[in-house]
Amino acid sequence: MVMTSVFGKKKAKFSATGALPEKESKRLLEILIEIVEAGNLRGIIDRTYALAQVTNAHEYIEAGHKKGNVVLRPIA
Repeated sequence: MVMTSVFGKKKAKFSATGALPEKESKRLLEILIEIVEAGNLRGIIDRTYALAQVTNAHEYIEAGHKKGNVVLRPIA
């Protein structure tokens, strides 16, 4: 949900998968660059798990409780 900060509280998805025509992808990437440079891009991390807890992380996601990204920490 990248473009939220540009358009208020509405959420908009950004996709750079190659499914869009090149011209449209470039336009969206330029908008994304503006958002990042303005400091308006914020990642939402719901939970963080150690890599050894990957099963717990997967179960949490599958249970439908996730409100943001779930991060796996590599072994330190």
